[in-house]
Amino acid sequence: MYSKIALFSQNFIRSFISLLFPNHCTFCGVLLERSACICDNCLKEVGIIDKVVCKRCGAPVKHEFEVHVCSQCEGIAFGFRMNESLGVYTGTLQELIHQYKFGKRRSLYSLFSDLIIRYKNQYIFDHEILLPMPLTRTRYSERGFNQSYLIAREVSCKLQVTFYGDIIRREGDSRPQSSIQSRKDRWLNISDQFAVKGRWRDKITGRNVLLFDDVLTTGATASACARMLYREGARNVDVLTLGRALMEPGDVYF
Repeated sequence: MYSKIALFSQNFIRSFISLLFPNHCTFCGVLLERSACICDNCLKEVGIIDKVVCKRCGAPVKHEFEVHVCSQCEGIAFGFRMNESLGVYTGTLQELIHQYKFGKRRSLYSLFSDLIIRYKNQYIFDHEILLPMPLTRTRYSERGFNQSYLIAREVSCKLQVTFYGDIIRREGDSRPQSSIQSRKDRWLNISDQFAVKGRWRDKITGRNVLLFDDVLTTGATASACARMLYREGARNVDVLTLGRALMEPGDVYF
């Protein structure tokens, strides 16, 4: 009896809040019936990467000769084997990620996980373990949640993939990469130390690991974490991200 009353109360409260504060699409303003901040029509503008991509960094390429090393990653020594991204980090996808990380739209983790499952399930199944990129304690305290953890956990539950959400420790005080414009400075900024917590080390040895993060820009953070995983005995370390940030013409890494 109590559970039915509690459920009724929760539904009533949600309905009342929706009546007072109706949810609208961030992009076009249409009234929404769900908690996400984007309508189905605007969601089509996310720009899923469905063309030929670089097999190292996941960036779309125009020429076949760029498949193994493209202009976006040429000359860069990544610590991971390869990355695949849901879409290019621009426009609608970029705004959604910003809303999720900084705009208190935590419920977007469900939308992102659904998109990843729809478009990246085979890539995920090529791996034995799914790990989220960890945050430092300072960054976690500032944000209140780990954006990568929520999405990766949801994906693992729906696909029944092994998920270890809290086995990597990250310590340091590097500036947030998103606050640094220079690609060279982003690489130099990464001083954080990554380590697998002692009792979990045997879970990594000899396994194909997929590291999940929200955006791949230079790959500096993912590389630092991947190198640590290789030192701990991982067989292969690949990366999966929501967005692949691309260099503008004239940009250089170093």
